[in-house]
Amino acid sequence: MAEQVLTVARRENYAVLTLNRPEKRNALNQPLIEALNLALAQFENDREIRALLLCGEGSSFCAGIDLKEVDEAQAGHNPTSLESVFGRLERFPVPTIASVQGAALAGGLELALHCDLRVAGDNAKLGMTLGRVGLMVPYDFTRKLIEVCGSANTARILYTADVFDANEGRAMGLVHEVVPSAKLKEHSLALAEKVAGNAPLSLRAMKATVRRCLSQSFDAWHLDLLDVARQVRQSMDAKEGVRAFLEKRKPVWRAE
Repeated sequence: MAEQVLTVARRENYAVLTLNRPEKRNALNQPLIEALNLALAQFENDREIRALLLCGEGSSFCAGIDLKEVDEAQAGHNPTSLESVFGRLERFPVPTIASVQGAALAGGLELALHCDLRVAGDNAKLGMTLGRVGLMVPYDFTRKLIEVCGSANTARILYTADVFDANEGRAMGLVHEVVPSAKLKEHSLALAEKVAGNAPLSLRAMKATVRRCLSQSFDAWHLDLLDVARQVRQSMDAKEGVRAFLEKRKPVWRAE
């Protein structure tokens, strides 16, 4: 039987999606990306759903993209892109909550940021580490960082490629609250139930209004930046960075 990379639980008026690759720290591979897309599509037209809770099985929320699949992703063979799924999550019609424990790195951090609310265990580690492997943060993901934590914090997060603890993340606005890791699941479920206990029409109207208020804020022309990002992804440095990460050695950058 195929690996169940995402588990889906329907509660009375909210849903819980759990990334289920704990042995890989819930790294995002193509089957998991596809499963997320299908689950979001399943619930986005469900009028009984008033909240969505996103969790990770095991010790980590999500350690980012599975780098063993980066070459395939760069070649553009994936039928569902990470950007399209995260956009779908961002546009989900009711409030979404990320429950973050352990690693939330690169694409894993962005997954949490595309949720409306973020609760972190005190063992959370947050960072955008793509600079370490010669990759580029997509335009929409950079926009999301700026939207959530401002340009100054975004610059620090991107340029240093540092990993921050939960309290540093809260100070920058990456998460809304930090709770003891042993209480994270209980607290996250209680928050989902609290949100889902509010009036469904009000929740949908408020979610739509918040998104509309932000919709034009970052609508800058950026086709040139998409081209730059493509060049970075296809560079020799990107190939070297991923290879060095998988081989657990320091990369040799050549700016080519």
